Amino acid sequence: MKTVNLRCNIPMKKKISEKRITIRDVAKAAGVSIATVSRVINGQNDKVFPTETRKHVWTVAHQMGYEPNQQARRLRSGIRSSRTKTNLIMRIFNRGGEEVLGKRALADNVQTFDWAANQYGFFTTNYHYYHEEGFRCPLLLDDLIDGVVIGVPHKDIVRIVSEKVPTVLLDVGSGGIGTDLPRVNSATAEGLMEILSLAKELGHHSLAIVGGPPVANDNFLRNYFQMIRNCADELGYVLSPQYTFQAENINDGNHDEMMHEIALLLEPEIRNGSVSLIAGEDMVYSASLYKELISMGIKIPEDVSLISVNSIGFEDEISGKITSVAHNWIQLCKSAIEVLKDTIDGKILCSEFLVAPRINRGTTLDKVKLHNKKEKIK
Repeated sequence: MKTVNLRCNIPMKKKISEKRITIRDVAKAAGVSIATVSRVINGQNDKVFPTETRKHVWTVAHQMGYEPNQQARRLRSGIRSSRTKTNLIMRIFNRGGEEVLGKRALADNVQTFDWAANQYGFFTTNYHYYHEEGFRCPLLLDDLIDGVVIGVPHKDIVRIVSEKVPTVLLDVGSGGIGTDLPRVNSATAEGLMEILSLAKELGHHSLAIVGGPPVANDNFLRNYFQMIRNCADELGYVLSPQYTFQAENINDGNHDEMMHEIALLLEPEIRNGSVSLIAGEDMVYSASLYKELISMGIKIPEDVSLISVNSIGFEDEISGKITSVAHNWIQLCKSAIEVLKDTIDGKILCSEFLVAPRINRGTTLDKVKLHNKKEKIK
C-alpha cells in the first residue's frame, strides 16, 4: 500500500493579535498579582505556588497570547516584527497520567521523531503534556518554535498552539478537532481489511472484538474498535453483540483482572465453536488476552485465531507472535515532519495524510480447524 493523501485543504492561518498583551493584562485576567505571574512564568519559586495556581496562570497566558522577553520588547510599538526561523520544532506528547516517564515504547517514539527531524535539518524539543499540571511552554511564549507536531492532547492545547505556530496532528482521530489542521495517520483500516480478508479466506466468519472504553465523539483518540467493526461488517462477518467486549473503567491497576474476566467469557464460546477469530482493539488488550487464553489451555491458533491493531508499533516476545496491523512509526514521523515543513513554508496541504501500516503475519492466524464443529457445520 502506498501513502494516500485525502481531502484538499487550505493553508493554515496564523492568528496574530495587533495588541500587545502585557504581564499586567495576564495578572488581571488570572485574578492574581503581577509578581505571581512573573514568578510562575519565569519558574521562580515554583514550589511556593500551588499546582492549581501555576496551571491557571499558564493557561491564561497562553490563551491571551502573552509574549515575554525579546518578543515583548519587539512589540512595544504594538506591531509584531517578522521573526527569524530557528529550525526548532516541538513534539507534544500526551503523558496521560502521573506515571513515571521512561516506558520503552515512548522512548523509542521520541528517538524516532528526533532522528527523522534531523534528516530534514530541524532541531527538536519534546514536551510531555499532562492536563492536571496544565500547559507550560515558555518556548512557545518566547516565539522560539517554528512549528509543532501534536499527538492526542486536549483540544484546548491544539487551539492554543495552532493559533500561534504551524501545527500538524499525528496519530489522532477527527473527533473534537473542529479545525482544518493537517493530520498524519496510519492507514489502519486498509491493513485491517487485508488481515480480515485473509482470515475470511482461511474459513473464519465469526468474530469477537476486545477493547477498552468507548471513544467519545469529541475525543482525539482514533476509534480502532469501530474501525474493526466496520471492516468486519463490510466483509460479512458474523458479529454478535455478546461477542463485543469494551472494558469500562479499565486502568493499570485492574487491567489484568478485567482481561481475565473477558477470557473466562470467551473460553466456552471458543470451545463450542461459536468464536473462531478474536480481534484486539490494540496490542495492550491482545497480548493480555493471549496470555490468559493460553493459561486456560486454549491453543492459538489451533482453537482460535487472534489478530490485533498495534498502534505503538513496538514488538516484544508476545506481541511479535500476534498477527497485527502495526503503525510504521518511522514513516509516520517522517511524513509528519514533511507536512510540517510544507505548512511552515505556507504550501497548500490536504487535511489528512495516510501512511501504509506494517503487516505482521505473526503465528496467531490460521485456517479454521476441523475440530471446531460449529464452524464446520456453518
